[in-house]
Parts: sequence; C-alpha cells; structure tokens
Amino acid sequence: MQSRVGVLLVVLLGACSGGGGDNVTNPPAAQSFTLSITGSGTGSGQVATAPGTNPAIACQLSPNGGTSGTCSGTYPEGTSVTFTVTPASGSTFATWAGDASSCGGAATCSLAMTQNRTAVAQLTTNPTSSGIQIVSDTFYLDPNFGTNGAVIWLAEVRNGSTQIVESAELNFTSHDSAGNVLNSALSSVGPIPAGETRATQGFADYTGTEASVDIALGEVRYATEDPNFGAAQIVSSNWRPDPNFGGEGAIVWTVEAQNNSTTTLESVGIDIVVYDAAGKIVATSTTFVGPIPPGEKRSSQGFADYHGNESSAIFQISSVR
Repeated sequence: MQSRVGVLLVVLLGACSGGGGDNVTNPPAAQSFTLSITGSGTGSGQVATAPGTNPAIACQLSPNGGTSGTCSGTYPEGTSVTFTVTPASGSTFATWAGDASSCGGAATCSLAMTQNRTAVAQLTTNPTSSGIQIVSDTFYLDPNFGTNGAVIWLAEVRNGSTQIVESAELNFTSHDSAGNVLNSALSSVGPIPAGETRATQGFADYTGTEASVDIALGEVRYATEDPNFGAAQIVSSNWRPDPNFGGEGAIVWTVEAQNNSTTTLESVGIDIVVYDAAGKIVATSTTFVGPIPPGEKRSSQGFADYHGNESSAIFQISSVR
C-alpha cells in the first residue's frame, strides 16, 4: 500500500508545477518619451535644459520657427525635465505654447514626461525706440498745490512704430535761470497703439526758482498682448471751459462709450487731451465708464485743469477691463 506521505508529496509537486507555469507574468518594458523644442514669432533665442539633464538640450531658435543644435531628447517615463528660454539681443520672450502653455510667460518651465511632448517658445523682436517721440509738452508752476506747491508737467508721446507700446518712460528735470538742476521726476504713458498718441501728467517738487525744464523719453516697453481697445468705442463727447467752476475754473467734459464686445466691460478708461490754438498740449485728465453690458452704452463726466487758452480737445480710450 502506498503511504499517505507519498501521496501528499505527489499532490504538492503537481500543484507547484502549475501546468507548465501558465500563471507567471512578466513586468512591462520601461517606456521612454521625447521632448521636442521649437520656436515661433519674429524673435530668436536659445532653450537649454537644466545642468545635469541627460540627454541635454541646447536648441537655437531662429525667427519664424527655425531651429538648430540639439532640439529634442528622450527620457524615461515620469522624468521631470526643466528647461529655460533665453532671448537673443533685440528679442523678447512672450510665452510658452504647445505642451508648455501652462508655464505661461515664465522663462523656466518643467514638464513631466508621461507622453511625447512639444514645447514652443514664442519670441518677438524689439523695434528701436527711434519711432517713439515726444510731440508736445508743457509745465506750470503752482505754489498753492498741496502743502509745498508743485511743478505740474505734461507730455504727449507718439508711437511711430508698427507695434503697440506698453509704456514709455518720461524723465523730467527742472533748472533755475543759471542752468542748475533743481528737481527731477518720473512718469510713464501707455499703452499707445501704433500710429497714435497718448498723454500723461506728472508732478515734481516746487522751489519757486524754476526757469526751464527738460522732458526726455526714457525706456520704452513693447506690449506682448493686445490692450483690447477695439472692444469699446467712444460714440459721443463734449467739453467746455468753465472759468468759474470751483473758484479756480475747470474744463468740464462728458463722454459716452459703447461696448462692442460680447462680454460685460467692467471699466473703460477715457482720456481728454486739450490743446491751445497752436496745437500745444495744455491739459489732460482721465475718467472711467462702466460697467457696460454687451452692445450697450454708458457715460461719465470728467474734469481737467483750466488755464484760459484752451482751443481744441480730443478723446481717447486708454484702458479696457
């Protein structure tokens, strides 16, 4: 008779054999994914991965999507790859696009390699500021302004370039009759659409010995986004000098704006620029209209300094939100 131990051993050996190992599974092969770098726009620059990245990317970007150098790399699944764009001289980095769009305007971006990815660096060129110029300026001495008086100065800037000026810096310096510098101040104006003008008003310390001033153009920044001025339209306006307003006089003006967009405009900034008979700027101020529902109109009243030599005025949209 066969022993029970022998029977048990045979049964166990049969169970362990598992019918030839049909239940054994192999782990999936490791995957790798490729990161590709490219560019767009009129600018140029370089995109490089962080030091120590293997393989390294060092991609030269030329205008209109041209590339050279090492512009792609393949990495194990789950690897986080960090890379940075550096604009060339005369170019500006605008934003990331493609799979890197979530990084926006940050120069350094990181992507997790869970699939093949493409990062697009959008670069623009910086036009020279030679097309940007001050076309009119003036100043007034006001010993009664505030506590210590002020020099009130105005300047109007024309954008002669083909791009939107985000802001143009203006540097003010006052001198006495001997040419000695007295005080300085800084202001800015913008956005300024291509081919248009915008004006600003600034203030400087008052001494009472001011004889002349210099107002010079400083740094010019170009916009990477449209200010959306076309979403609103000035449909009606009027102005009048009132020498008796408030004891010192004022330019009283009213403007009506229409919302041309499909969403509510929370606020539309509108400037008045006032000139004398020779076309020289004499005053400017801003009022805000809104909210304005789609397709509707709203109005607002504003006030500007009165000087008695006002001859004409223009109205301009200065902001849309």
